[in-house]
Amino acid sequence: MNSGWRWGVGLTGLAMVALAGCGGGSVGVVKNNPVTPAVFSGPHGEAYGGQQPVVNMTLTLYAAGSAGYGSAATNVFASESLTAPTTNASGAFSFPAGWHCINGTDQVYLVGTGGEPFAANNGGQTNLNLGLMVALGTCSNLNSGTHIHMNELTTVAAVWALAPFMTGNTTSYTNVGTSATNAVGLGLAFEAAAQVVSTSAGTVPGTLPAGAVVPTVELNSLADILEGCMNSAGGTENDGSACGTLFKYAPAAGGAYPTDTITAAMNIAQNPAQNVGNLWGIITPSSAFQPALSQAPNAWTVAIEYTGGGLNAPTTIAVDQKGQVWVGNSGSDAVSLFDNLGNSLLSTTGTTLGGTPGGIAIDLTGNAWVTAGNDTLYELSTSGAQTQAYTGNGLNLPTSIAIDPSSNVWVVNSGGGANSVSAFTSTGVALSGSPFTGAGIASPAGIAINGNANANCADCN
Repeated sequence: MNSGWRWGVGLTGLAMVALAGCGGGSVGVVKNNPVTPAVFSGPHGEAYGGQQPVVNMTLTLYAAGSAGYGSAATNVFASESLTAPTTNASGAFSFPAGWHCINGTDQVYLVGTGGEPFAANNGGQTNLNLGLMVALGTCSNLNSGTHIHMNELTTVAAVWALAPFMTGNTTSYTNVGTSATNAVGLGLAFEAAAQVVSTSAGTVPGTLPAGAVVPTVELNSLADILEGCMNSAGGTENDGSACGTLFKYAPAAGGAYPTDTITAAMNIAQNPAQNVGNLWGIITPSSAFQPALSQAPNAWTVAIEYTGGGLNAPTTIAVDQKGQVWVGNSGSDAVSLFDNLGNSLLSTTGTTLGGTPGGIAIDLTGNAWVTAGNDTLYELSTSGAQTQAYTGNGLNLPTSIAIDPSSNVWVVNSGGGANSVSAFTSTGVALSGSPFTGAGIASPAGIAINGNANANCADCN
């Protein structure tokens, strides 16, 4: 039977990450969308708490930082000396006239803070703990036709995708960034958020490829956990209020309590096994997003599930510099290849080898090296096409594989009595002394390259 693989989104384990469940749209339909003019000078939309508008919320556009993980983001409107927009009586907003991208390649996200949620509108009371978020992606893609619907679902999608890049005990949304060398990784996280929830409609799913599904019910449940606090007058941890209850059960790993819903969401995403039952208990039958989970999950992780592309009992996986995902299938003699969005790049059967894949590693040029059960080492091009097949050099049921900084390929042999490690140059020539035996190598099961570019095998008895 064909199997799928799960990409964890915003895992504390992105995976990205990366991040299973049933597909389909959220049953909680957006209500009372405001009637807005047909012509806008810039991106526009509405902010909703639950299924009702939030009034007088302040909107801030941020460009993710590049000085390191959790580095300070740039307030785009403030950097241009523009007045931050606020939502009107229908929750509607529009970017200020004259706004522009600081850099077109910046990854940007919109945050809404404060405002009067529907539940508190009668008294006109501002909820200072209220925070909504939506990951918009590459700034140059925004224009006057961009429509944005912010709500708890877009907040969950943004936070779970970006949690590996966020820090802070309060207002964590001001600290979203990565290193200058990982712009691709950050961009993939923004794309993952757009797959999970539509940024224009605030519904599940977003822009999914064929054969992919998201955990709609779990996403609804996470949105409901935040919604109780958002549609209230606010509070502090353990004060008996909806916000106080949320903050009590969503502390940071160091114990600090959050003071806004976005930071609370980040703490849950980064500590998914913490207070799971208590957080699930916040959900009620009247919560805005339905259906919700009927029982607490094992952890608050979110994952996109992919099928197709030749997946068949997948067991081994590797990701290349482009974000492409290579998967070895133990149920067939084939390798599957997907782009960073989960679209299959190969045929329905994948690239067929002469034996069952045992391990995959990516070299510096982006080629994939695959061990197979027919005592063969295969080299596949960046497009997934087979280019070379190497035999000999002690290969005996090769499994785990690693590539050192000199592009040498190291393989452990698990065949009966092999007790060896084979090593090849990037052109498939055996390294001097290969296959390596002795020195305690017995029944090797794994191999890795250390900081000195030395190969170290695991489970060598």
